[in-house]
Amino acid sequence: MADGSRFPRLAPPFAITGAAAGWLSAELLSNPLLGVTYGEIKPLAALGTMLIAAVTGVLLKKLCLGWRYSYEIETPNAETRPTSDRTGYHVLVVLLAGAAAGAMVASLDHASDGTLGGAASGVFSAILFLPVCLLILSSARRAQRARLGSIVAGSDRRAVWGILAAALSAATLLAALDWPAAHLEETEKPIPALFILLATALVTLVVLAADLRALKRAQTALAPGLEAENDGPAPLVDLAVPRVDLGLGDDLASRLARSAAAYRGRDRAVELVQGNPEQALGALRRAVRRGVTSLALMGVILGAHGLAQSSFVAKLYAEARCNTGLPALLCQTYQAQAIQSR
Repeated sequence: MADGSRFPRLAPPFAITGAAAGWLSAELLSNPLLGVTYGEIKPLAALGTMLIAAVTGVLLKKLCLGWRYSYEIETPNAETRPTSDRTGYHVLVVLLAGAAAGAMVASLDHASDGTLGGAASGVFSAILFLPVCLLILSSARRAQRARLGSIVAGSDRRAVWGILAAALSAATLLAALDWPAAHLEETEKPIPALFILLATALVTLVVLAADLRALKRAQTALAPGLEAENDGPAPLVDLAVPRVDLGLGDDLASRLARSAAAYRGRDRAVELVQGNPEQALGALRRAVRRGVTSLALMGVILGAHGLAQSSFVAKLYAEARCNTGLPALLCQTYQAQAIQSR
């Protein structure tokens, strides 16, 4: 069974995912090219989906941890996955949550398609954001591997937010279709998508800076001069001696102050370092590389939003709109506006 004390809370990241999913999905479905819903529903969709997603996060955490009974006395094993922690169960829960969110929003808004149509739209949106949810679960599960309070444990918990930010930045591409539509004055520019992208970039920068500090701290603690505990006689250890827990592995090393006494003198530990250096440094370096890669990805996504505002994309969009059966005069107007767009 998984260790609940090491497993991060899932309600906050899922609530943020739900809010973004509700807004961006409504943005996509309200685009004139699709015409499934209308843009005014976006705030309601974001709020309703956020609430249901928060409850979904609580339920998914319970599935990941499994059920522990009061008579069980053995220590939970963080590497053991319970029978309830299965991808199929997670997918089913996310799809049902999407259906519930869509049905609730349609009911509150008195949508013409009814709650059944809203549920179908919710399932569609849940499918689009299913990879985001699975990535959050994977990173949360990995956060159990390190000891609580250790350097790697802090990095693993930050990884949940870093991976969430990267996934949501990619999800902003759902709003890219509104850029050419805005050039044709069919809808408003998807400025909120750019704010989401900016927010994810800021979160990624904060996580990357913290991971760089953690890596620097680990490298400083592992600087030359450490001696493993089996290298000689056990040194004297004061309870007030600083301790650095890398988080992975059970190795123990100390930095010693040599005794000035030549006879019957014992070295004194001035710092203790617990953990396997190779495993810990490898995990921290991977975290830093993940942050750098995420920032590069966000740069590409920002470029894609810029490309969506070009005249070439506007012309393609105008042709697609004309193929949906618009009147010839309106098609000519759209094509002229597309040529004039930057």
